[in-house]
Amino acid sequence: MPEGPEVRKYADALDKALGDRRIIRLSARTKSAKAWLEANEARLFGKHIERVYSHGKHLIGLIEGGFYFHSHLMMWGSWQTFTSSPPEIDRRERARIVVEGASAILYSAPVFNVGRGKPERQVEFLNSLGPDALPYDNKFDAKEFRKRLVAKRNRTVTIGAALLNQQIVAGLGNYLRAEILFACRVNPWKQVGGLSEKELECLTRVVPLLTRRSYRAGATARRPDRERMRLDPTLVYQPGREYGTRHLVFRRTNLPCLRCGNSIRQLRQATQLSNDEERERIVYFCARCQDVDL
Repeated sequence: MPEGPEVRKYADALDKALGDRRIIRLSARTKSAKAWLEANEARLFGKHIERVYSHGKHLIGLIEGGFYFHSHLMMWGSWQTFTSSPPEIDRRERARIVVEGASAILYSAPVFNVGRGKPERQVEFLNSLGPDALPYDNKFDAKEFRKRLVAKRNRTVTIGAALLNQQIVAGLGNYLRAEILFACRVNPWKQVGGLSEKELECLTRVVPLLTRRSYRAGATARRPDRERMRLDPTLVYQPGREYGTRHLVFRRTNLPCLRCGNSIRQLRQATQLSNDEERERIVYFCARCQDVDL
């Protein structure tokens, strides 16, 4: 699933391709957006796209006249931009935005909305999102993050589950939460109410740090660690593949921990979603560095 850094890159690409250009066509195949466009598409013709931005895993486009579009990529979605003629419609397409000199197509994403008004009021979940782990001004709202994290309702929630709760902090997914917890040497199964002040301070600092590093470098691992993995074939599954050097614990099951040499492990962990549906996600960790008693 694309996480905050990946969605921000899509937003950057759409803003560059579509920003300040007039809409020629906007079509959608998701049910609600398709119905809205059947009645309102003509109102969008000729309107400028003012800005495309992201908040966590949500991408939002603001259109002249108080209109907007919104997408959530879920597990498999992606955006692609074109400066030449866009390809023909295929079964993966969920939405298409054509402006003067460019276009963007949304593939394989089940969530696309378009409408008029403030998207935070119109789109479900947007108004309850926690602070963005990748703020545009680089000023992570640490106070709000701490407030939401240590709220009474979260005291018995595991920190591994809490970091995936978009109402606590927006933009973290499976790879970022694993890397953040490893960096802070925190047991994913530790309850939020049992976190020490030192652990809380580390999480508050590392959440935006690793999210921005992933956005800028496409990796959470630092350059020396990536070079070490690149040069030592025992530290990766397939030597020579750049992807295998991006993270320190995520998808490194049974490979040596770069800090202590112990094997990286993976287990399923129950998480609580915002709609109270419980599910399990794989969490990656070093049992020795993170004090996990297996």
